[in-house]
Amino acid sequence: MTEEQRWQLLIEGLRKGDANIARQFWDQYGQMLHRLAEKHLAAGVRRRVGPEDVVQSACRTFLRRAQVGEFQLADADSLWRLLCAITLTKVREQTRFHMRQKRGLDQEVRAAELSTIGRADFQGQAAAGPTPAEAAAFSDQFQQLLGDLDEEERQIVELKLQECTHEEIADKLGCSERTVRRIVKRVQERLQQTLQSIS
Repeated sequence: MTEEQRWQLLIEGLRKGDANIARQFWDQYGQMLHRLAEKHLAAGVRRRVGPEDVVQSACRTFLRRAQVGEFQLADADSLWRLLCAITLTKVREQTRFHMRQKRGLDQEVRAAELSTIGRADFQGQAAAGPTPAEAAAFSDQFQQLLGDLDEEERQIVELKLQECTHEEIADKLGCSERTVRRIVKRVQERLQQTLQSIS
């Protein structure tokens, strides 16, 4: 079999979703793409997402788009350049996602950094916070509030606690961002009333 015939077999197999061809594709390109992703992922981002996650996402994207005939690839070099472009795009997406203000890596406090903080600092911070009794009362009230929410409200609160944006919540729940804002505002008002009742 000539090199050109092997190339055609690979491309046709990928377009048909042939599992054996997909495995060959992974064996041929997986490790090289892993090294590429590892080289370009910042150390801070690698604490949250590994190069293997990036490569799997890149390969899924390529295979999905190849199956609908989106790519016109002349040879192995053009395939490799395309895979590199998709992988590097995924690296940039992950970097942007994890560097956003709410999720910013600079907001993380690592165990090593915590060990450098004096015990007196911790005691001072603890003294400024709520007493155990106040914390317990708040926890009880908060749990009661969650119990009073309907299913949609509870889902939105849980996603907000995971630091999802209004837009991300709307996308996950299949509703408008305006609906999310309205429900968040309603729940905030109820929570405010709860807080005032125990203060």
